[in-house]
Amino acid sequence: YIPIDRLLGQIINPFQKELKALSADPYDDQLMEQFCSYIQSSLHRLEKSKKLYQSIQIPQVTYGFGLSLYHCLSKVEDGIRELERYTMGYVDEYLHDGQEMLLEAKQRRIRLKEECRKLDL
Repeated sequence: YIPIDRLLGQIINPFQKELKALSADPYDDQLMEQFCSYIQSSLHRLEKSKKLYQSIQIPQVTYGFGLSLYHCLSKVEDGIRELERYTMGYVDEYLHDGQEMLLEAKQRRIRLKEECRKLDL
């Protein structure tokens, strides 16, 4: 869980800073290039997270925790994919949806940390 959580943090935590930098001028090629770089590195980290998640069978005792972690990974993936769609056509709905999904993933990550403490993992 800890390596996956660390990778999720490297995706979720810098998002607001990256979005703020892009909002200065979303049509600026250099700013968009930096945002696209964030998206690509996030996708790379997400793939590593998914491989880690799938590499070990979740014990029956922690099945609920594992399912919550899966949902968090899915929400992050959906959010990053929406942001990627935004960069292809500047459709604000994709940006908004991606932002909302990452916000929800952030909240799920907080709940996961609480669950992890209760399970004493």
